Parts: sequence; structure tokens; C-alpha cells
Amino acid sequence: MTQDIDNRAERYQAILELTRDLLIVLDGESVIMCRAGESEWVNEAVITGLTLDTMLSDELLTKVRGTIERAQAAPGTVQSIEYVLRPEQLTMLHEAGLREPTWYEARFVATPSGEVLWSARDINERKKLQRKVTNQAQRDPLTGAYNRRALVTVMEQTVAQAQRYDWTCSVLLIDVDDFSKINEQHGWDAGDQLLQQIVTGLYKLKRTADFLARYGDDQLVLFLPETNHEQGVAAAERVRRLIQELEMPYPTGELQCTVSVGVAGLRGLEDSAPDMLKRAEESLFIARNSGGNRVEGEV
Repeated sequence: MTQDIDNRAERYQAILELTRDLLIVLDGESVIMCRAGESEWVNEAVITGLTLDTMLSDELLTKVRGTIERAQAAPGTVQSIEYVLRPEQLTMLHEAGLREPTWYEARFVATPSGEVLWSARDINERKKLQRKVTNQAQRDPLTGAYNRRALVTVMEQTVAQAQRYDWTCSVLLIDVDDFSKINEQHGWDAGDQLLQQIVTGLYKLKRTADFLARYGDDQLVLFLPETNHEQGVAAAERVRRLIQELEMPYPTGELQCTVSVGVAGLRGLEDSAPDMLKRAEESLFIARNSGGNRVEGEV
């Protein structure tokens, strides 16, 4: 049996030596050969001889077995998947050298003699780039806050969850008072820097679960999960005071501003994210027309 395995392994030696990918040869569910390629963490001796069920978590095992079955059903064809290896979930791979989460794009090919070739390419850098691009698509380029599209997506998901579990949530619509006058007096760059300062201050004030987004030219939204209307009004007052106390030196004079804030809370199962935002806009309209620098909640 050992001689047979050695003979079969020798057939793949040239492939194993040439590839830069992590490459595993499976006989049934046992690893009969492993080459690390450019995966520096891999201890080949530890992985060789392992079985799939000792090497992988239950979730990943199901995914890999399913892909292998598809490959075995059509020998010579390539079946591909992506997965992430997490050392805290994979004891044997941790012993083999895995120390940090690593994404792989894997390809499986079944040979006519029954073995399965499993090549895995490290795609961590690709995943980082994808996350960066996705993050940029969700962010306002000036302030770094999330954009309106991202806000609507998060609000819709959170409102649906809150309605399912009978939770609360509130939304604050924040408008910079007389923002156009600031731009006229100090220039557009000053207005941009002021918005950046406000967002920086709000990030320091908000809780981890709270969601901050730029909603318009001079408007921001702070969405507060698990926060009832009364708590939302109190949070809005903290926002108003914070911004009133902000001071930003500028060549044309020290910049200061105030904000008006409209607050709306979730109203039962018939409510929706767009309806909450509409009511917050109505509350904001009252606050602005009452002189600004104030918070207005729902009646």
C-alpha cells in the first residue's frame, strides 16, 4: 500500500515542483502529498497524512466535499471555490503553521486513476483590494462618512430586524445652520473643512453600533439602533452641543457653526426606513424654522 502511494505521488512530482500554489494530492479523503508553493506558513510534513475531517471545520468540510464530488463526477474538469482558513477554527492547520486568516481560490481536478488534485492560490491581496473598492463605493469622499446609498441599505436591514424582534431604533437628521453663508464668507474650502471636523467629532461621540452617513451637501444622518425616541432626542442634544462647541481656526477667521436636528423613531410593524427619514425631515423643518440650533422630535 505504501509503495503504491509512493508510486502515485511520483507521477505528480513535476507538477508539484513547478506550481507556486499550495497543492495537495488526495487519495479518497487522505492527503498523500502536499507542496506549500508560496504559502510560507505550510508545514508539508504535518499536512501530509491528514484526512479532510481532521483538517477542516465542519462548514468548510461540507463545501470541499461537495466540490470534490462534482470533480469526481466529471474527471478532468476543473471545479473551483473560494474559502477562508481561520486558525482559531482549524486546530490541525494551526499546528501546520496557519497563524492568520487567509483567503484561497481553490481548484479541484479528479484524475482517471482516482486521485484528486487540489490547488489553492492565496488571494488575500485580491480580497483586500475588493474590500477597499467596496468601502470606497460606500463612503463619501470628502468626509469619510458613509454615503446615502449605504445608509438606506443599513437602515432597511436594521428596521426589518427591529420589527421582527420588537426592538427600537431612531434616526437623527443633522443640518448645518446657514451653511451657505459660511461658504460665502470663508470660501468653499472652509465649508469642506468644517464638515470634516463635524464628522470627526461625531465619530468620537457615537457608539460603535451607530451609523453615520452624509445625506446631502450640508446634512448628515446618525442612525441609532436599539434607541427609542426619547433616547434619540437626548442623543440629538448631545450632538447639538458638541457641534456648537467646535472651533476651527481658519485664515479668514475662526469657524464656528450650529446645527438643527430632526429626530424620528421606529413606529411599529407598518413603519419603514424611508418613512422614518421623511418624519425626521419634517422635524428638521420645524427646528430650522424655529431659529435653528435646536432639536425637534416627533409629536
